[in-house]
Amino acid sequence: MKSSISLLIFLVLFISCSDFLVEEPTTEITESDFFTSEENAITALNAVYDPLGWGESSILGSRGHSYEFIIGDICTDDSEKGSTTGDQSSINFLKNFTSGAGSSNLSVLWSKHYIAIARANFVLKNLEDAPFNDLVKEELQAEVRFVRAYSYFLLVRIFGPVPLFDKPVSPEDINTKDFTNAAINEIYLQIEEDLNFAIEKLPVKGVREIGRANKGAAAAYLSRVIMYQLGTDNTNQHTWQEVFDLTNNFIDGLYGNYSLAVNYAELFDPIGENNNESIFEIQSIDNDIDPFNEGAYVGSEWSIFQHPQFMGGWGFNTPTQDLANSFEANDPRRQNTALTNGEFAYGIEMIENIRNQTGFYSRKAILSPDFWGSGGDGKRKGSGYNIRKFRYADILLMNAEAAYHIGNNPQAILRLSEIRNRASQSTYPRGFDSSDPEGFTQTGFPPLDNSIIPTSGQALLDFIYLERRREFGMEQLRYWDLVRTGRYVSTMEMKYGTSGSVILNHSFVAGGDRTAGKTIVNPIPVFPIPAFEVADWGILQNPGYN
Repeated sequence: MKSSISLLIFLVLFISCSDFLVEEPTTEITESDFFTSEENAITALNAVYDPLGWGESSILGSRGHSYEFIIGDICTDDSEKGSTTGDQSSINFLKNFTSGAGSSNLSVLWSKHYIAIARANFVLKNLEDAPFNDLVKEELQAEVRFVRAYSYFLLVRIFGPVPLFDKPVSPEDINTKDFTNAAINEIYLQIEEDLNFAIEKLPVKGVREIGRANKGAAAAYLSRVIMYQLGTDNTNQHTWQEVFDLTNNFIDGLYGNYSLAVNYAELFDPIGENNNESIFEIQSIDNDIDPFNEGAYVGSEWSIFQHPQFMGGWGFNTPTQDLANSFEANDPRRQNTALTNGEFAYGIEMIENIRNQTGFYSRKAILSPDFWGSGGDGKRKGSGYNIRKFRYADILLMNAEAAYHIGNNPQAILRLSEIRNRASQSTYPRGFDSSDPEGFTQTGFPPLDNSIIPTSGQALLDFIYLERRREFGMEQLRYWDLVRTGRYVSTMEMKYGTSGSVILNHSFVAGGDRTAGKTIVNPIPVFPIPAFEVADWGILQNPGYN
């Protein structure tokens, strides 16, 4: 059967992997015809990016939510589910590692990233013989491979050994269910190959349109990928020196020009989108469509999901007192991370007591009501708020951690000081002063005292961990930091009394060994692969979920 393609092939949305792994004919425009122009190839590339922004499962035919903060924040000591007890109660099952394999939250995560991978492989295949400029073609291939690496990095951390595809899947493969769970190290090798190709072929930030992957984004994610393996995969051949060199080169401008934003409070405000600190963001465009109706999807419900109910939101992902207590009293990042009752955002007092488990609200998700407003049908619409995924501050703190591990404590302290100095000069978030709803009010706090930074030993490493928690609170990094540093089980036991044995029963050995609870590095908890995918693909379920 002759394969053909149109824009519809990229816009149509699927549920089961056995559907979306195979691209079916849709028009008489053949693949070879479509990829004859750069313009068409860029249209195809845009479709590869598209699934990264899918958060609402109306896209995929059900009503689960796939926001990465469900794992990155809520499954840690930094945040609770929020809302009312019964609303999205399945999220608590994920946090307690008592979820079954039917979780809609995980199904949507799995599906949207495999859709991105399927589209990436389809485009890569067709770019091979595209008849336009080789340099342009290589840049497009590099962008596509960046997205494929991005999706696989998320999948391998959440689900562990997953099927690995580097080319389109045929209908015959689907029919025979000829798939396997690839070893962890095999998946990471593919991720690294893709990112290294992207580093080599992509231009630096600012050369092309805002929002597209660039050399800096690829280098940043490669640093993160290596760092995660150092704490989890006992077969990895990497060293902390590699992380140190990569991040040093980044700081020196080898991958583009980046710097800390002057005011921490502006990072998560609409004016902070794609700023000098931004390395990668999920781009959104304001829309006028009810997110639970079918149709084109461009706006983001990410913020509305976390807004207080009285501000038109649903009240999920509420910061904990434990997170708030981690900040020093004169650290403005607390108010920019976790607002509490009696404090203000955009001049509006936080008073929620119905849909809130903790008394705190994620300030990084709260937008002015005018920013997201109401759709043309009178229903709430998605906002154009970009979701921040990687900041230059993370490069500095990764550099600090790597410096510590190679014995360069002075540089670790220098990087910590840079982060804390920026925090000291930051303001309250916009509208914290009720008399100035649009202003960024000065805090009047004395600067943070950098003399308290330990100079060596475990105390210095613990301080680096603590500074990461403060700097990136409610940015979906806490879970991954706890897992890769071997602190997840003990943290959850201490905070919630969660049974460590339950978590370990849902863990596996890095490098592909599937024996639960055994690892040379750190226990790697994994979540259940969606049951219908296990059945459709004939693959193995993760430990403890059979």
